[in-house]
Amino acid sequence: MPIACVYVPRFAVEVERQRRSDIAARLVLIGEVTVLDCSLGAETSGVRPGMRMSEAIGLCHQVVVLPPDVPHYERRFEEALDVLDGLSPVVEAACLGAAYLSLDGLSVEPVPFAEEAISALRRRTGLMAAVGIAGGKFAAWTVARAARPGLAKALPPGEEAAFLAPLPVDLLPASDSMRWRLRLLGLETMGDIARLPLGAFQQQFGPEGKRCWELAGGIDDEPLTPRVREETVVRRLQMPAPTVALEAILMGVERLVYAAYGDSGRRGRWVRKAVVRATLDAGGGSWELPVPFREALADPRDAWFAVKCAIARRPPQRPVEELEVELVGLSAESGKQSAMFEGKGRLRGQVEEAVRQLRAHGGQASIGKVVEVEPWSRIPERRAALVEFDP
Repeated sequence: MPIACVYVPRFAVEVERQRRSDIAARLVLIGEVTVLDCSLGAETSGVRPGMRMSEAIGLCHQVVVLPPDVPHYERRFEEALDVLDGLSPVVEAACLGAAYLSLDGLSVEPVPFAEEAISALRRRTGLMAAVGIAGGKFAAWTVARAARPGLAKALPPGEEAAFLAPLPVDLLPASDSMRWRLRLLGLETMGDIARLPLGAFQQQFGPEGKRCWELAGGIDDEPLTPRVREETVVRRLQMPAPTVALEAILMGVERLVYAAYGDSGRRGRWVRKAVVRATLDAGGGSWELPVPFREALADPRDAWFAVKCAIARRPPQRPVEELEVELVGLSAESGKQSAMFEGKGRLRGQVEEAVRQLRAHGGQASIGKVVEVEPWSRIPERRAALVEFDP
């Protein structure tokens, strides 16, 4: 089955450059303790993602170091996936900046299809991608990485092994310990691995070794995992001026929560989670706060109470320019389970009488009831408390 890999090199750096014109021609590092992403110039100087930031800065002069804004990168990547959804019936997100598309059943030529994907992504998101097409996901990914941005390359069927043979083993999805052992054994390319007998290689490296041996030889029948798009409701609000005042932020979020609950797209469905986001002032990046509800909520007053308490515990630390509320986990629930003793007057009376008898027989009985305290809390111990049961 032919598979296309759409790959945007240095995705986080390109997204940052789109919203910050002052770093267009600068060396860029994104990360905190370690490097999340780096520009081409920094990569040429020897910087690699995962490297310690102090070491990376030592390799680059006059570099711009930016804190990672992962929520923003993920939203931009979702925009890219939405574009690709219109080209193929099956799209799988591989990692930030890379996605697999199935060509199975499409009456298209591979290279024109890839060129259309590059053009659509550039037109809709401003991002320049490279596309690789091969008979498996791993081979398509390596082809895309080898192609220049804006270009597409397709491997003829059956030539995966020949293409992979001279490539370094570092491209394989192997653990650090396995890569270290491969270097000790002098196995530097995928061809070195593919030429070995599977039995001996698997005996040395186990199931991980078997998988890497297959990939090095171009054997890859792993199916695509289709992207699941969850239906959500989103409302946004532009603040009149950047503010750090908690009261103003809460007023804006409250307005958005009620507006989202009143959106026609919700269609009366209950909500299991709210996500509050904020665009911070220049250089501040983004702020995101997921607020899962203990149970699906239909009343915006209940949802707002949970969201307000969560924001009060973890407010934005920089001035807020724009607010966003997203309702997630829309369900078809239409009621709540009744409490055990509602409408059970006789049974409740029996329980109360049993408690009185226990206290009369043995003094103060250790009998309590559970009372909700902070049902919205993510910490189980804070959700409820045990208090004395007084009939």
